[in-house]
Amino acid sequence: MRIRFVIAMLLAMIAPALAQDAAPGRYTMTPAGEGMMRLDTQTGAVSRCIRDAGNWVCKSVADDRMALENEIDRLSNENQRLRAVMAKRGLKPPPETKPGTDAPNFWLPDDSKVEEFMSFFEKIMRRFKQMAESMQGDAAPDRP
Repeated sequence: MRIRFVIAMLLAMIAPALAQDAAPGRYTMTPAGEGMMRLDTQTGAVSRCIRDAGNWVCKSVADDRMALENEIDRLSNENQRLRAVMAKRGLKPPPETKPGTDAPNFWLPDDSKVEEFMSFFEKIMRRFKQMAESMQGDAAPDRP
């Protein structure tokens, strides 16, 4: 009877350890040099862990991804602030685009603005042509 009890206790103690190995945890550890690299599977953060005076110490590894996420957050906040300022001034903000899609050409002028510019440019060209003809007439030598 005593042997069964001891075996049952050993199985009860071993079962949780076996279950932990089978199920993935939040962190994965990989040997690296004299220490370990720890990956947080929920956030993607990477840390380098080394043994220091008998204790394991983990320090974050510099990550470009974190800097990019911070910049994206900063730009998103600035975008929201600028949209609020535009709305306050009665201006219509440009349409939002989803990442990976082409941005709309909202900065291109409409047809009426193009026509206005072309009309202005034509006037300039006519005046330039008149000036050139008048200068050419002034510079022509007198012929008999």
